[in-house]
Amino acid sequence: MSDVDSTPSAKTEGAIARAGLPDFEQVHLISYMQLADAKAAVFLAIASGAVAYIAGHYGLGWLHGEHFMGHSLLLSLTTIVLVASAALAIAVIVPRKNKRHDSIIFYHEIAQIGSPALYMHALAEMSDAEIFRTKMAYCHSVAKICNRKYRLLNFSLISGIVGYAMFLVLLLWR
Repeated sequence: MSDVDSTPSAKTEGAIARAGLPDFEQVHLISYMQLADAKAAVFLAIASGAVAYIAGHYGLGWLHGEHFMGHSLLLSLTTIVLVASAALAIAVIVPRKNKRHDSIIFYHEIAQIGSPALYMHALAEMSDAEIFRTKMAYCHSVAKICNRKYRLLNFSLISGIVGYAMFLVLLLWR
């Protein structure tokens, strides 16, 4: 469906706005993004803790790699996988925007306005249809960011599970 084909009629826009969808969707998406950030923080703590244990227990001498056999190879791979999991978790948490919007309901544009009075005046100049379309564009942008966060979170989870399984094998290898 192209953007031209999907433009809703004024009647449809009114029904969507009366149902409160833009506000509901915004709150819903932001809460999902906060949940992804919280989960990523837990994954980061777990992976970082395991890497800190490896560095504290084995030191960093094994990184020189005189001989990568058995235990040293598992130690190296475990560390790499756990660091990848931590890096992916950080990527989830790091704020980002999908694309720049040029509208006065987005924080970047609001910050550029000289005073609260000028901001209120600019909002009063917008029609209900403009506000509705801008809010829905914002929801779409936030949904894309949320989707990226959860993809990265899934990669962090999978690499964390693999890394922690390897870590447990490493602990039992002694």
